[in-house]
Parts: sequence; structure tokens; C-alpha cells
Amino acid sequence: MKVEIHLASSRRQSDGLALVGVRVPDIDVNYDLDLPFKGLYTRCSVPDAKALDFLITASLCYVIDKIVPRKNAADNWTRKFEVEFPVSDPKLWSSVAGDLETALGFLTGDIWQISFRTVETPFFRRPRARRHVRSTLVPRMGTATAVCLFSGGLDSLTGAIDLLERDAAAKVLLIGHYDAAGPKSQQENLFAQIAKQYPLRSELLQTRVSHKPEAALESSLRSRSLVFMALGIYAARSSGSEVSVYAPENGLIAINVPLTPSRAGSCSTRTMHPYFLSKLAALLTGLEIKNKVVNPLELKTKGECIIECLNQPLLKSVVKASVSCSHGTRRQNWIRKDSDNCGYCMPCLFRRAALHVAGLDLGRNYGIDVCAGELPLDDDGDSGNDLRAVADFLSARRTATEIARDIRSVAPLSQINDYTAVVERGFNEIRSLFRDKATPTIQRAAGIKQSKP
Repeated sequence: MKVEIHLASSRRQSDGLALVGVRVPDIDVNYDLDLPFKGLYTRCSVPDAKALDFLITASLCYVIDKIVPRKNAADNWTRKFEVEFPVSDPKLWSSVAGDLETALGFLTGDIWQISFRTVETPFFRRPRARRHVRSTLVPRMGTATAVCLFSGGLDSLTGAIDLLERDAAAKVLLIGHYDAAGPKSQQENLFAQIAKQYPLRSELLQTRVSHKPEAALESSLRSRSLVFMALGIYAARSSGSEVSVYAPENGLIAINVPLTPSRAGSCSTRTMHPYFLSKLAALLTGLEIKNKVVNPLELKTKGECIIECLNQPLLKSVVKASVSCSHGTRRQNWIRKDSDNCGYCMPCLFRRAALHVAGLDLGRNYGIDVCAGELPLDDDGDSGNDLRAVADFLSARRTATEIARDIRSVAPLSQINDYTAVVERGFNEIRSLFRDKATPTIQRAAGIKQSKP
């Protein structure tokens, strides 16, 4: 399926960014990139052409991912894209086309055939300055010593706190991405508490990356993490090539071992999978971008991230405001519709287990309390799929060798023993949650012996 990228030659956004359109002739789809650039430019300027090229390219991949329905694919999942991206240095980018294709293919489960051309008009032209009354601004912290991706979730919260606690001189720029359904307010609420604790040492920079019109034709959105990474790299390069991008995600979620044979393919998300990060590193090296991408939590379970967080009072005071849920927009069947987390998706199950081992779990904080039996295991809809998959995985009692095999079935990895151990410890956290709080039905399904009264 051919995808066309068009730049307007005579018109621009008011903030100076070129108008970029995406057209898919085979399905008669036309969308525009929605990337308000003023905030990003004000904080980071334009570090260099490569950083801007990477941001635009990643953003266009995200748009393509959202506007081409998977139902159009022969297998209802794997799409085949042929796309030529405009960049400032096609020769340099062509040298890393294979790395980008591999990274995107692993991330989205699609087949990407990528080429590059010289951008017809500069992506950015500084708009003419306008006279205005200067407002009183909150003082900025200055040049960042670290950039941290900040999703509004529990992992990025603990990762940000640890960065600030570990080095009293650290100045951490938190990067938030959002779109039409994104977690903008959650990021802001969490940051407000971080800023009180670490004044002038932390700053939140949020950027909307989406498309116009807003209505998306596809909901799987596997490419979002590439946009997140591109925003982080853009911000880090504005502070210097030695500034690292931290992408905190616990090892159990990052590995995302297939719980059932049907989840062995790309239907399982791979947002911070070590293999994806290794391919991203190869891409950045080929582009001569020296900023490192680091997942400081890759060998920790979610429970360990919480228990070992370096500022426990702050974490405990804001943990309820963090959002881990992947079903936040499906509230119609929730019992507690004012909750921020559904309670039954895979991220919510891992979240509950982690908070349980840390002594912080409350079932009433979720739309559905699965441990209390509010979601039957034999539920006719899709809501019970993740709960059943987790129970099946626990009941199978896979050995370390079997878990290592399942991890390798997704991608080749070094440190296989370390990753296997993380998966074992992570599922022991879920086993502990079910043993202590779940209904007898769930315990039986998970192969957990009930305690004698």
C-alpha cells in the first residue's frame, strides 16, 4: 500500500512549521499532521536538522499507523506500507532505512518499505516576531542534565522521582506526549506534585502529536513509542549530545512475554522491548546522534519499582493519580466510572499486583475490582480476556527454561537469564495478589491452593 507525504509549498502553520499531509490513494484517505510546534520550539529551539527530521518522520509513522485500518490487511493485521519520507539529508537517512524498517516492523507488526527524498521546503521557518505584552512566567530550570519520558503512568513516575533523588544536582526535563485521547491532565497533575518537591530542578514539556481530522480509523497504535522517543531525543539534543533519554518501564511489561500462543505475535505491545530499543540505538548511531536511550527499570518488576523508589512519601502521596490503564475510554461497563484505571486490562492487573506487594492496593480505586468477582472469568465480552490469560499462565507454572523460550520466540535477546528472572518475579507478584484477595474461582483458574480458614 503506497503512502504519499505532501508538504504545502506556500502555506505554514502560524508557529512556522510546514503543513504536512498524508494520503493513502488505495483507500482514498487524506489526513494532515497535527503537531503544534510553538511550545517545543520555545523550550528547545531546533537543535539540528536530524532531530527535526526524526521528529517529523516518527510523527508521520504515527499518523500512518492511525489512519490505515488493519482490517484492510489480508490477515486483518499485517499491513504493508511503501512510503517515501522527506528529510534534509536523504543520503544519510538512506543508510539507516533498514534499521528504521526493522524497528517499525517489530513495533507495529507491519511491513515497511521506506525511502527518502530531499524535503521540498524547510520543515520550519521562524515566524515573524509579534509585539505582545510580556506575561509573568514560572522561572525555568535552565539546561537539562537528563530527559525523562513522562506518560502519566506509575513507571515513569517512579523513574522521574529516582532521577531527581539520585543526583541532587540533576535537572530533569519531563517529556509528555498526548493526542485527542491522551493523558495530558494526568501528566500535569503528577508533575504539579513533583515540582513542589523539586523546585527549579524539574520541568514538564508536553507536545501534541496527532492528525486532522481527529477521528482515527485504527485503534491499535503500536507506533506511539517511536513518537515518544523522537520527542525525547529532540529535547535531549537541545541540551547537549551527552544528555541521555530515560524511558522508564518495568521489565515485565517491557518484555511482555506471550501469555498464550495467540499472543506470541505482534498483537502484544512492544513499546519498550529491549529488542526495539537496540534497533533504535542502531538507528541513532547511524544518524550520528550520540544521545543514549536508557530504560533504568528494565530488570525490575513493577512492585520492585515501587518498593525501591527513592522518595516513598512523595510516591505514596501521588500514586493514586497515576494512570496505567489501556482501556481508559471504555467506561460504560465500569462499576466505578469516576476511576482512572479499569482494573481488568493487563497493565491494570500488573499495577494492582505491584501495589499489593507494596501494601498500597485498594480494589475500590478501579472501575472493576476483578479480585472481588466484579468481572466473571466466563464473561462473554472481551473484558475478561486478559484476566483469563494471566490465570492460564499462572496455572501452567512454566519453568525458567520455558519462559526463556517464550521470550526468545518474540526476539533474540542477550541477558536472557536476567529477563527470565524478572518475568518469574513479576508473575509471583500477581500470584500473591490472587492468593490474598481473589475469589476462589480465580484462584482455582490460576492453580493457586486456597488457604485453609
